[in-house]
Amino acid sequence: MNRLSVLVTTAPRTHSADSLFTQYKEQNYVELSHHQWKTPLAVRPVFLKSPARVEALVGLMLVALTAYQLLERFYRQGVPAGADPAEQRRTAESLLREFRGYGLIERRTRLGRVVQASRLSQGQQQILRQLRFPTPAQLLAQVLPPLPHAG
Repeated sequence: MNRLSVLVTTAPRTHSADSLFTQYKEQNYVELSHHQWKTPLAVRPVFLKSPARVEALVGLMLVALTAYQLLERFYRQGVPAGADPAEQRRTAESLLREFRGYGLIERRTRLGRVVQASRLSQGQQQILRQLRFPTPAQLLAQVLPPLPHAG
């Protein structure tokens, strides 16, 4: 069964019909990645007393959703061309789900408070390598003072 499609465009004639039709058909992928912008956001009730605070909250949510989409984009850009199609389409939601159980360990010692990164799973390590992000242990080493030596 042959299907015919008509595409009306203002693109220059130098573009091939195949490439234009492919771009048109791939629009749904862009739309899918923006579904967070269109649906109710899961936030706890917040009671704000001024319009300026509502605007500030909306601005923060815009920044957070942009970071969410950039995470997915950066990950997908780093996936090798021959990788499994599921890996090439991995979502930010699945990336963050991989870290759901991850945490830092805080303990008090006689020398003071000690914060350590818990061990990363292989999947978490792979994601961080793919994104070229430092590990939590590397970040902690940058921002926390070194442990004091007992003397």
